[in-house]
Amino acid sequence: MGETHSIGGREIKEKVFTVDIPFRNKLGNDLLPDNLKGPGLVVDRIDVAAPFGFIDVSPKPPIRVDYMSSTVFRLRIRAPQVTYEGPLVVTFGSGASDSINLNIQKTTLRYAGNISELENSGMVINMQKGQIFKRSVQLYKILSYGSTLNEVAVNEPFEIVSTEPRLPLTVDKKDSYIIGIYIKAPQYNYAGSIDLAFK
Repeated sequence: MGETHSIGGREIKEKVFTVDIPFRNKLGNDLLPDNLKGPGLVVDRIDVAAPFGFIDVSPKPPIRVDYMSSTVFRLRIRAPQVTYEGPLVVTFGSGASDSINLNIQKTTLRYAGNISELENSGMVINMQKGQIFKRSVQLYKILSYGSTLNEVAVNEPFEIVSTEPRLPLTVDKKDSYIIGIYIKAPQYNYAGSIDLAFK
């Protein structure tokens, strides 16, 4: 649902074959309060890219997958008519109107007048309104050893939900240079940057 994952490959000799795909809803984080952990997902559309053909799936959509719950989709797929070596692309989606598109060009970090840009921080993704996603930040880009981080703010329309580890945080050892920031997505499509201000 808006992300790409891979599972091990296999050699197929049958005209029709089955593939079991585990599906787990991990839109939130265990450290968050129950009301913020993440929405349930409704999978009501499964597509198989050419040259493969989709026959059927069990269980049949629509299937609701609650937060941190999982299910296994068993797909019956028709093999190509010619020899093929490459990926089998299966897309899970929802026709619900509660999804948005995010086009994040960059993520900037601000602390005590210093500004830095997080490398490879752009992303284009489709997600549910209000979904919680994580940004991992290496603090050495903006903080020095011994600095204390008390607060993180983000530009609208985003909201900070939690951090891992929780604040306040003192950069006093190697693993304290990395912080996970859990951000709540807006209720509408957004194109622009994410601006994280540290205090």
